[in-house]
Amino acid sequence: MKRFYHLLLALFLSFSFIQAQDDSEAALLLDLKKTRADYEVAKQKFDNDTKLFNAKAISANDFDRSKNELLSREVDYQKLILKLISQQSYITVERAVKYQDKRGNRKVKITLQSALEGNEEYLSQFKDHFDVFTPEMRSGKIYNIYVSLIDNESKTIIGTPYEYRVSSIELGKTAHADFELLKDAESLTVALNYNNRKDEKNIYLKKDASMSVLDITSMQFSQETDLNSKAIYDITLERFSTSDDVYRLEIRNLPRQITYEFMDGDSKVTQIRFSQGVNVKKLSLQVYLPDRDDEQVVIDQPIKFQVDAITASSGEKAGTEQLEIIPRGRGKIEVRANNLYHETTSGQETTMDVIVRNGGSRRLDNVRITTEKPLGWETIVEPNIIRSLEPEKEQVVKVTIIPPKDGGGRRTGSKDKNGSRGRQPEGGYRR
Repeated sequence: MKRFYHLLLALFLSFSFIQAQDDSEAALLLDLKKTRADYEVAKQKFDNDTKLFNAKAISANDFDRSKNELLSREVDYQKLILKLISQQSYITVERAVKYQDKRGNRKVKITLQSALEGNEEYLSQFKDHFDVFTPEMRSGKIYNIYVSLIDNESKTIIGTPYEYRVSSIELGKTAHADFELLKDAESLTVALNYNNRKDEKNIYLKKDASMSVLDITSMQFSQETDLNSKAIYDITLERFSTSDDVYRLEIRNLPRQITYEFMDGDSKVTQIRFSQGVNVKKLSLQVYLPDRDDEQVVIDQPIKFQVDAITASSGEKAGTEQLEIIPRGRGKIEVRANNLYHETTSGQETTMDVIVRNGGSRRLDNVRITTEKPLGWETIVEPNIIRSLEPEKEQVVKVTIIPPKDGGGRRTGSKDKNGSRGRQPEGGYRR
């Protein structure tokens, strides 16, 4: 019963709205007939007064009053006809096309058309009354149409200019509004403001079929990556075409020492195809650097390369994106000693050679060598600072060990190369 009541209420409100609209149009028609009659009376009087004035039967003041009365009635009549036409005029969005310009900027072109909201036969009954119109007024133009592009989610303007002004559109004719997108979108709202009327249309953008291209973009177009590691580029491919071509993915200008692969989730791909109704595809490009630099892979020197999408059917380039990778090296300190076992007595110095090697891929600067020693023992390291050590290079460092003269009262020892720990006599030192 409650649902039935709500249905009746909705029908009543709908009927009331239609009835009010009909009453408004009916009242406008009655006013139009009245002002038309007043205009005809004023016109007939002016024609008669013109003859009388030419015959000098009336004064100039009477003639001017008759002329002004005609002009006033004519303006009133014109206002009502313009109001009638404006109520029936309507702006439709005929097309909304997303495309790219030569600079790669995403743009949207809106095509607007001026139409009649009601039946044209409704207005044809007033064509005989249009004799009071100037040629400009007879064209049925709609003036000052303001167009904006609004994001469906945030409800903010995402097109520039923020408002595009169309000065006028003649009845049945079209006009265009061209925007640059500030935020990429597949669908948006086209907002229209004209004749004190606001209208919004949620529209899925059509791609420009005249441009069979792919737009390839990557936010991480430049990356720094250590040698012997990989860089991952997020690749977005957007189709500006209605074709279902297959596209082959290629990399150009990468040295042969650098390998790569395109990943679609967990799958490796070399070709892609867009499904029906899908225009955006996301992939990841993984680029692997070698473990050593050379003449082509130079540390800290950017390597520029590009991703190309080739149309499989024609072999033509459909899209490209410029990327770069900057190899970075990493130093790695390796320390070794040829002899790990030494014996000494109290107060007797022992010298051993320690080799410090850079096993990484970047030069090491200002490497400081220190020792950890028992309480009362002393060590001398020469040199204790290596100013520079290139990759794959090594430096011999001499370490002098000086036990305390009183023996220190502490026994120390270390495992030899075979993994056993030697016995140390009182005041002895093993390393």
